[in-house]
Amino acid sequence: MIIVALVGVGGWLMMSGVNVFTLGQPRLWTTAGLEAFVDDVDEEFGTTEVVSAYVFDGYATVELPVERDSPRTITYRYDGGFSESRKDTRGAEESTGLIDLRELDAEKTIALLPNAPEMVGLPDGEVSAIMMTLAYGPGSTAADVPEVSFNVQTEYGETGSVRADLAGNVVSAGTD
Repeated sequence: MIIVALVGVGGWLMMSGVNVFTLGQPRLWTTAGLEAFVDDVDEEFGTTEVVSAYVFDGYATVELPVERDSPRTITYRYDGGFSESRKDTRGAEESTGLIDLRELDAEKTIALLPNAPEMVGLPDGEVSAIMMTLAYGPGSTAADVPEVSFNVQTEYGETGSVRADLAGNVVSAGTD
């Protein structure tokens, strides 16, 4: 009886277009998914101020300082819940600034996804990751400015990136 019910529910889900293999995993490359991630960071850690966040469609990593202004950090993997993945120390040349994920306009950020390959001149490319970091170091236009980068790559190893501010305004786009 239970098996028949499970088969019936599974068939209904497949017929309705729901991918049964991704049930329970977050779809972060949606406005709702990205907003839920930010809410979950806040709920889990009591803050949305982070060192960085790397967002893939089905999971993310988020790096937080051990203490505010501390060079020590802990990176957590998020796939609907958080698990510690590594401990690290930022180098002296790296910023100790933080990014407030609450300032991210999730709707405008996600709206950039489908156009990112064309924006960098790699129309056959795919977005591999969305990175939220502080712009500093080689190639940055300003220090300690939060940015969102969409990494694009092709099957031939060509890469490019679209850089935007947290409000979803494109700052630059091109191949690497």
